[in-house]
Amino acid sequence: MSSLQPIHALNLDSEQQQAFIAFFNSLPEKPPTTVRIFDRNDYYSVHGVDATTSAREVFSSISNIKKMGLKPNLLDYLVLSKGNFEILIRKLLLVRRYRVEIYVKDGPGRNSEWVLKYKGSPGCLTQLEEVLSEGLGATDEQTPCLMSVHIKTDSVTKGRLLGVACVTAGDYQMSVAEFTDDDLLTELETITVQMAPSECLVPSSDNEDYKALKKVMERAAVTVTKLKNSDFSTEGLMQDLNRLLKFKEDQQQDANAFPETRKNVAMSSLAAAISYAGLLTENTNFGRFRLSTIQADCFLHLDAAALSALNVLPELGDNSHAPARSLLGLLDRCRTQQGKRLLAQWLRQPLRDINLINERLDVVELLVNNSQLRLQLHEDHLRRIPDLQALARRLTRKKANLHDCYKIYQAINRLPALLQCLAEAKHPTVHSSLEEPIAELNEDLNKYLQMIEATVDMDAVERGDFLVKPSFDEQLQNLSEQLDSLQNSADKELNRAARDLGLDAGKTIKLDSNPQNGFYFRVTMKEEQSLRGNKKYTIIDAVKGGVRFKTNALENITDEYLQTKASYEKEQDKVVAEIVGIAAGYSECLFCLSHILSRLDVLVSFAVAASTAPYPYCRPVITEELDEFVLKEVRHPCLEVQEGISYIPNDVEFKRGSCLLHVVTGANMGGKSTWMRSCGVAALLAHAGCMVPATTAIVPRLRALCARVGASDREDKGQSTFMLEMVETAAILKTATPDSLVLVDELGRGTSTYEGCGIAWAVAEELATNSKCFCLFATHYHELTRLESLHPGVIVNSHAEATVVDQQLLLLHKIVPGPATHSLGLHVAKLADLPDSIIEYAEAKQAQLETNLFEAETAVKSQETKEGQTIILDFLKKCKEIQESTASDEDMMKQINSLKQNVLRQNNKYVQSLLA
Repeated sequence: MSSLQPIHALNLDSEQQQAFIAFFNSLPEKPPTTVRIFDRNDYYSVHGVDATTSAREVFSSISNIKKMGLKPNLLDYLVLSKGNFEILIRKLLLVRRYRVEIYVKDGPGRNSEWVLKYKGSPGCLTQLEEVLSEGLGATDEQTPCLMSVHIKTDSVTKGRLLGVACVTAGDYQMSVAEFTDDDLLTELETITVQMAPSECLVPSSDNEDYKALKKVMERAAVTVTKLKNSDFSTEGLMQDLNRLLKFKEDQQQDANAFPETRKNVAMSSLAAAISYAGLLTENTNFGRFRLSTIQADCFLHLDAAALSALNVLPELGDNSHAPARSLLGLLDRCRTQQGKRLLAQWLRQPLRDINLINERLDVVELLVNNSQLRLQLHEDHLRRIPDLQALARRLTRKKANLHDCYKIYQAINRLPALLQCLAEAKHPTVHSSLEEPIAELNEDLNKYLQMIEATVDMDAVERGDFLVKPSFDEQLQNLSEQLDSLQNSADKELNRAARDLGLDAGKTIKLDSNPQNGFYFRVTMKEEQSLRGNKKYTIIDAVKGGVRFKTNALENITDEYLQTKASYEKEQDKVVAEIVGIAAGYSECLFCLSHILSRLDVLVSFAVAASTAPYPYCRPVITEELDEFVLKEVRHPCLEVQEGISYIPNDVEFKRGSCLLHVVTGANMGGKSTWMRSCGVAALLAHAGCMVPATTAIVPRLRALCARVGASDREDKGQSTFMLEMVETAAILKTATPDSLVLVDELGRGTSTYEGCGIAWAVAEELATNSKCFCLFATHYHELTRLESLHPGVIVNSHAEATVVDQQLLLLHKIVPGPATHSLGLHVAKLADLPDSIIEYAEAKQAQLETNLFEAETAVKSQETKEGQTIILDFLKKCKEIQESTASDEDMMKQINSLKQNVLRQNNKYVQSLLA
C-alpha cells in the first residue's frame, strides 16, 4: 500500500479506546488553530475537531473520519500514514500558519503515558525541520522569522513605545528595534512587511494597543500567539545572550557591550522569543547568533496594503508557478534555493541608498548587455550550486551526513570556474562586490576540499555510495581488509561450486549478495536441473531471474561478512561524525558564500527577466531631488507577458510646481488601475535595483510607497469594504510625505454618493496641499475634476480614453490629459450582458435625475468670474436639497425647473449659456 493511502483501522481494543478518550478529554483547552497529533509508531491519529481539519487538508473530504468509543462517549478520529502525516504537517505550518503538537508514548506497554514530545509553529520549525524537508523536497521557508512585540504605554503622555525582536534561527540572526508609534501602528506594519515573520508573540492583553497590533498582523497574514506576561521578563537574559551570541576576537565577551541591550522594551520581546523558540535547548546554537538593530529607514516604506495592491508576492498557499500571478513569480528565475529566498526579501525591502541601488543596477545592466556571461552564469554555474545555507545549518546542528559534505565539496570545487567567468567581465563593480569576496572565501575553503579528498572514497561516490576511505582510519583499514578477505573466500566458494556442478563461474553460475540473504549463488532456470538431488546445496527460492541457493560454507562466510560489515559501518559512523565536526568549523564561511552566491543569483534573475521580456526594460535613473518623477511608455511587467495581451504603454509624469497629483477618471476597465499599478511597480523595481519596463525612468529616492487599490469585505474579521478603505487611507495620511508615492483607487465607494465624494475630495486635497506627495488618484466622482481649477500647478486631470462606435464601447487603454467628458457605466453594463430592459430604464432614470447637472458642474471649472461661480454653486446646492427633501420624481423635476427659471431671470448671459 502506498504511504499516501489512508489507513482506516485504529489498532485499539475497547478498553484502550475508552482510556484514550478519557486522556484526550483531560487535555487543556486549545484554539482551533492548534492541531494535536498522536504518534502510534507505524501510523498517526488525530481526534475531535482536529480530525475534521486534517481530513480536509489531506484528503479534501471528511469521509475517512471514523468514531471510537461507546455511546454516548464517542470521539471522531482520523488515521494517517507517515506520508500523509508529512503532508499534513507542511500544510498546517507553512500554508495555514497553524500550530502543531505531537504526542508520543513515554514507554512500551499498555500503561505507558502520552507526553507532548514535539511542538511546531509558523515561526518555530526547529523540532520538525527534518519532517518538513524529508521526502517531499526542501521548502523555501526553512528559515522562518519569529517576531515578538511588547508595547509599553506612558501613563503621562499616553504615547506608546514598542519593542520588537525578530529571531531567524536558520540564519542565526537576532534583530531588535524600539520606537514610538501612532495609534494605527504604521511603523510596526512597515517592519512586519520588511521582516516577513511567520508568527508574532504578544503578551496576553485585550487593550486597544494589542487589538490594533492584531489587526496589523492579520493584514500581513502573520499568526499571533499570546504568551504570559511573565514570559517577557528580562531576568537572566544577559546570561542567555552571553551563551548564544557570537563575539568578535577583540570584543568584550559580554552582551552588555552591545548597544541593542540598552533598549529595555525590545529586550523584553527578545527574551520571550528566545524562550519560545527554545534556543537554549540546543548547544549547537551557542556562540553563533548575531545581534543587530532593525534598520527600517534603510528600506522603502511598504505596508501590507501596498504589497497586496502591487501584487508583489503570491498569496499564502498559492503554489502556482504561473509567472504573471505576482511580481515575485515573474522575476524568479533563480537557480538556487537561497537565491529564491533573497529575491523575496529584496522585494519586501527595496533600498533607499542610491549608491547601493546603482551597485545592483551596474551588475544587472552588464548582464543584460552581455548575453554570453548571463547564459554561462544562469545555465551552467548557478544551477549546480546546492542550498549552502541549509547544508551549513545541518553541519552546525550535527545533522549532516557524508553525502551533505560531498555536495558542499562539489560546490566549492566549481568556484574557480565561476571566478574565471566573472573575471572575464572585467567590470569593477562585479570585481569588488562579487569576484573578490568569493575568491577570498574560496581560499579559506581550500582546506575543506583537501579534507574531503583525503577522507571520502571517490571511487565509491561514482557508484552512488558515500563511504569513508578505509585507508583514512587504522581500524577501518583492518575491517576493510577482513571484508576483502571474506569476499575472496566467497569467490573461492563460487569456483568450487562451479567445478562441482560443471558450470562456468561468472557466466552460468554467479555470486550475488543482498542485505537480506548476504552471499548466494544464482543459476538460470535452464541450469536448475544440475542442482536436483544434490544435498550440498540449499535452495533459497526460484524466481524469474533464476534459482538462488547457497552452501553451508557460503552461509558461514555470509554470517562473518555481515558481522564485519556492521562493525565497519559502526566504525565509519564514528569517523563520519568526526568529519562532520571538522566540517562544521567551515559553516561560517559557507554562510557567507551562500549569501554572496544568492546575491549573484538574484542579479542574474533580474537580468534574465529583463532580457526575456516582450519589450526592452530600461535602467532607471535614481535622483536625490524630488522635483520630478517621469516614466515614459511604462508597462505592467506581469500583464505584458500574458498570452493574448497586446499591452499599450503610457507615460507617468510628476513635476513639482506643475503637477503633483493626477485625478484620474474614465470608464471601468479603461486602464486606470493598471496604469497606477504599473507606476507603483516601476518605482518598487527601481529601488530594488532591477531594470524597469519603460523606455525612460527618472525616479526620485522615495521614502514610502503607499497604495489603496481594491478592497473586499472581511466578514471573518468583522470589517467591511468601507472600513478597510478608511483604515488604509488613515495609514496613508499618516505616512505620506513629499518623498512618497501614493496610489489611491476608487476611494469612498463603500458609502453614500455624497459622503464618499466628500471623503475622496478631502483626502485628495490633503495629499496634494499638505502631504505634497506624488499621487495618482483614480475616481468615478467627476466632481473631483474641479480640483484642478482650485489648485492649479498642483493637481491636474487625466483620464482613460474611451469612445463609443456604433453604440459599442471601445476602450483605448490610453491615459491622456484632461477629465473624462462623460461616464460610460451604462456601456460597460451592456458589455456585461445586463438585460436591455434594465439598460433602457437606467438610461431614462439617469436622464431624469441628472437634469443637466453634469454639464453644469463640468462648466464650473472654466468659470472665471466669482459672481457666476457663486450662482452656479448655489443652484447645484439647492438642486441637491430638493432631491433629498422631495418624495416623488415628478415633484422633484417641477421644483428644479422652477428653480432653473428663477436663475435664468437674472439675465446672466454666462449662466444662460450653461443652463439653457
